[in-house]
Amino acid sequence: MGTVNVSGLEPGFFITVAIFILFILSMLGMGVLSLFQQKVRPGIAYFAAGVAGIIVFAVVINVMYV
Repeated sequence: MGTVNVSGLEPGFFITVAIFILFILSMLGMGVLSLFQQKVRPGIAYFAAGVAGIIVFAVVINVMYV
């Protein structure tokens, strides 16, 4: 296992990915917690927000960086 060279990574790309990962994973985590608390409607809404975040992330990456 060696070191990874990230010098060619654009700062805007890194920030975009970091923000989307934080948003998507927090929405999915909140969905799981809501379902464990037997709050079905908020849980499904959080999951839907997470899926919407994944779709928006894919579109943003394809439009801006591909």
